[in-house]
Amino acid sequence: MLLLPHAELNHNIEQELQNNPLLEAEFEPIEDQEKVLEPLESQLDLERFNALMNLSSPIMRSTSEEEVEFESSSMANTMTLEDHLFKQLYWEFADLKMRKIGDFIIGNLDKDGFLQLSCEEIAQAIGGDLKLSTIKEVLGSIQNFDPLGIATANFKECLLVQLQSRQSPYRQTAIQIIEKYLDDLGGKRYAAIAKKLSVPLEQVHQAGLLIASLEPRPARNYRPIDPSIYIEPDLFIRKNEDGEFTIETNKSGLPKLRISSTYRNLLNQPNLSVEDRNFIKERITNAINFIRSLDQRGDTLTAIARYILKHQKEFFDGEDSCLSPLKLKDVADHLERCESTISRAISNKYIDTPQGLFPLKFFFSHNVSRQEDENVSAHAVKQELAQLIEDENKHSPLSDQEIQAHFNAQGVHLARRTITKYRQILNIPASYMRKKP
Repeated sequence: MLLLPHAELNHNIEQELQNNPLLEAEFEPIEDQEKVLEPLESQLDLERFNALMNLSSPIMRSTSEEEVEFESSSMANTMTLEDHLFKQLYWEFADLKMRKIGDFIIGNLDKDGFLQLSCEEIAQAIGGDLKLSTIKEVLGSIQNFDPLGIATANFKECLLVQLQSRQSPYRQTAIQIIEKYLDDLGGKRYAAIAKKLSVPLEQVHQAGLLIASLEPRPARNYRPIDPSIYIEPDLFIRKNEDGEFTIETNKSGLPKLRISSTYRNLLNQPNLSVEDRNFIKERITNAINFIRSLDQRGDTLTAIARYILKHQKEFFDGEDSCLSPLKLKDVADHLERCESTISRAISNKYIDTPQGLFPLKFFFSHNVSRQEDENVSAHAVKQELAQLIEDENKHSPLSDQEIQAHFNAQGVHLARRTITKYRQILNIPASYMRKKP
């Protein structure tokens, strides 16, 4: 339930209404519904009910391994590449230094999933006493994450990484073709390849089929959401006449739910069979579970929005276009929930604010390190970069290297490739294209 965005929530409710005859759409005030639920719970097997619901702490309950496994599989087709990689990174490495390296690598992938930085450049950008062997170890591990070949330098290296996991008698031939004869393979010059490798023509054909089964662009299946798709916000932040902010969950199109009065009354019938009584009790338990889950979803999203509002108030006031660095762990600790629960809660969720419509993930910006061990959000870096270019001498525009030097002087160490990436994200052309005669 927590994973579903608003657009899918109504469909989920409709399915539950069809599957459970004891659940009905209701139009009573919510406080009246609460009066109904409490006596119903007392008629059920409370030990079994609480085991299912864990109602002793409905908002702060932890996430079981089974929930994580189920919800992770549900997310597979919707999560972003970045989320997918961060999740694997934090499973793979407990060491904070190795996670920091991994964060930097994942944050600098291009749109196809390639990494255009050398290990030496990564070491220079991150700073500190980092061994190249450690960076290579982290990079090698990430390249073997799902999707295979992510964070490689180019499509050739990507294909070679994928081949390492393939058990095929034609693997070695495929490796040789990728390393030396891809142009010949593209031109279907199979006989020429067979002659150069001194192998049978059929072996080249089979190796070509093996190569064709690989993915040359590892980020292909993790594209951004189509901007033409209409987005329904899950939350609203509004500013009233007194200048105070309010937070509301989006209840548009969502019916309130109640337990069927017909079946409630049946429980009080003395001649009801044991089988029918047990059936009604089980469906009532499921219905209450579903209603409570809806409430819990709204409470969790509201609590997250309240925390964001508190720590990003200047942004919502319009006083500062930059965000303060904010981590999922900060929210998880504050709400006494596990970090994976917060990650699922904000996945594919949007919030409508006085400053515009934003995905909830927008407020959890990745951090760029400073020498003074402080943090500055990547969003703030992009904002400053845009301002630098807006204020530059148009007859002698700043190069990416000069912009990099500007940030280095402030203690914010970025690779030149990162500057280029941020500039491209902001749709700012290169310096030679910005130059005026």
